[in-house]
Amino acid sequence: MMFNLTQNNYMTTVFLYGGSARFSGVAAFDWACPAVGNSHKFILFLAQANDTADNNLAKAELARYGFSEIALGDGRPIVAESLNAPNMDVFRRHYEGAFTEGSSLVWYP
Repeated sequence: MMFNLTQNNYMTTVFLYGGSARFSGVAAFDWACPAVGNSHKFILFLAQANDTADNNLAKAELARYGFSEIALGDGRPIVAESLNAPNMDVFRRHYEGAFTEGSSLVWYP
C-alpha cells in the first residue's frame, strides 16, 4: 500500500497534530462528536500539499470539526512505515482517511 500520493504535481503528506480543545457543538459537518462544552485531547491527521507543518491550517480544520479554545502542539509528518505494525491498525485507518477526506480526527474522552 502506498501512502504518500502524488496529486496535481505535488506530494501529499499527512501531518499529526496533537493537543486539546473544547467542543463547541458548531461543526461544518455531521460526525460522531463529543458532548458540547467538554474538553478533549486529540490527534488530528491532516493531509497537506507541502512538507512543512502548518498550525494555522490545523486550527482551521479543528474549527470545522467544531472545536474552540484550541491548544495545539507542533505538527509533524507521520512515518508511513510505522503504520505497518499490527497494533497500529486504528491509526492506519485515520491516516488513510486523511488522504480520502483531507483529515481525520481521534479524540479522547
